[in-house]
Amino acid sequence: MSFNSYAQNFEDVMLWRALKHIDKGCYVDVGAQHPIIDSVSKAFYEHGWRGIHIEPVPHYAELLRQDRPDETVLEIALSDTEGSLVLNVISGTGLSTAVDAYALRHQTERLLEHQRISVPARTLKSALQPLAGKQVHWLKIDVEGFETQVLKGWDSEALRPWVMVVEATVPDSSQTDYAVWDDILAAAHYRFVYFDGLNRYYIAREHSELAAAFASPPNVFDDIKLTENSALCSELVATHHARTQALSAHAVEAAARAAHTEARAVEVAARAAHTEARAAQAEAHLAAILNSRTWRATEPLRQGLYALRKVKHAFMAGTLLESLKKRSKRLFPRRETVSSPNHLSPRTARIYAELKKATATKKTINKRAG
Repeated sequence: MSFNSYAQNFEDVMLWRALKHIDKGCYVDVGAQHPIIDSVSKAFYEHGWRGIHIEPVPHYAELLRQDRPDETVLEIALSDTEGSLVLNVISGTGLSTAVDAYALRHQTERLLEHQRISVPARTLKSALQPLAGKQVHWLKIDVEGFETQVLKGWDSEALRPWVMVVEATVPDSSQTDYAVWDDILAAAHYRFVYFDGLNRYYIAREHSELAAAFASPPNVFDDIKLTENSALCSELVATHHARTQALSAHAVEAAARAAHTEARAVEVAARAAHTEARAAQAEAHLAAILNSRTWRATEPLRQGLYALRKVKHAFMAGTLLESLKKRSKRLFPRRETVSSPNHLSPRTARIYAELKKATATKKTINKRAG
């Protein structure tokens, strides 16, 4: 089986390296919190493993039931005594704690408000009685500073997980605090094998062969990819989502602009088609008029009206007589005065001389008469 693409954090990588040879194993997740986000058990669940989740915060317990309907979810807190305890619930975080001092520090330093609720409390021995004598391959404890009380309520003879993973720092700090409970594991014959900066890993004496799996931290040879639900990738995922949303918004805006441009083009084309259709209709109407019998029959009348309008305009402008003279000259051009042509034939020259003589005689008679 490959663990590729399933890892949420360093814990499940190290546990998978040690236990990948187990088919459909069993786990116990104390302080399970979210069933998917930063979940240590999710990858194992996807590979067919099943187990028990212990989660006192009602919201996360309900999410676990919804996501893992075929697993056991105990909505309780673990302690060294049976009964109940007050839990400081810091909503939306994994910092809920039964230690009042830590809750107050979160409120003072990080302004994280908390709500105090009463929850049932049981010992690890009592809560996991159904697993007594059975194989549990790993057990993780993440209870925000309450690890000592949880381990005190454990029966290490009845329940011996192959690997124990215990949060070993002061909540929301790199300061280690495992010294107060480390002796409990040592007395139960568990050997410390690895520290990942947050958790300490222990293996049962009877499974010392697993120690080799913890010789090095997670590396490229583990063939893993952290999923988007891993806290280690939270900033990268947020940046990616922000960029994706920005690109999506840009794409939507560009698509809207393209759609608007296309709509405008369609509108312009429609207007052009309408104008062209109107022009064709007008042209057809004009052709029908010009080819009609009525238009041809009234042609002389239109010509007469046109002439009258020109006469009227000339009269109004005082150019009527000048226009009439020009028109009469075109219609009745003056004859040129007969002059003595050159190179006439003898007969024509004789006639021309007689005509000239007659003209001169006529002028003399007229002069005497006058």
